[in-house]
Amino acid sequence: MTINVVVADDHPIVRFGIRRLLEEREMIHLVGEAGNSSELVNLLARAPCDILVTDFSMPGGNFKDGLFLIGYVRRYFPQIKIIVVTMLENLAILRGMLKLGVHSILSKLDEQSSIADIVCVVADGSRYIPAGLATRLHDSVVDDAEIDASKLSGREVEVVRLFVSGLTISEIAFQLSRSVKTVSSQKTNAMRKLGLDRDVDLYHYATRSGIT
Repeated sequence: MTINVVVADDHPIVRFGIRRLLEEREMIHLVGEAGNSSELVNLLARAPCDILVTDFSMPGGNFKDGLFLIGYVRRYFPQIKIIVVTMLENLAILRGMLKLGVHSILSKLDEQSSIADIVCVVADGSRYIPAGLATRLHDSVVDDAEIDASKLSGREVEVVRLFVSGLTISEIAFQLSRSVKTVSSQKTNAMRKLGLDRDVDLYHYATRSGIT
């Protein structure tokens, strides 16, 4: 069995290291690399891929990065299994990745020599979370203050859910048969009611509240 893999990271040296480790396994075929979200989405659209090994923070593309990009890939390329390799340690965001369907989260601070084995495990349909991270996720309590979702109307919740899943305002408007202006206003109103200023805060809220 051949496992087709795409590697995405904005640092060429990181991609090089991962590529060298993956090439040691005969069954793994590296079909391409990407340095930002635009390159990644274009590559996934034209190249058969089973596994995406990607950084979490990868600025510079038209499809953003982080939870937004993960949500976009999950929505438009649902057959692809995702392994995130990151420096991030925020447990709320790590939980958000898992809720979006990420199959494995690896720390860039850990030894990565087993990444080819992990790719094979994930390709077989299993989820792999390192023991240390699994323990932290299990034992920790999220300190973020609870935000009352009842403040939002049903239509605002619908817009927030679609937005954090990876759709643009225009795509949401088309899907819900509303005007772009209406959808934009509903997103703005939702953020105002929740006391949120940035899109990234909206993603964090959505993962904590279960809207995703």
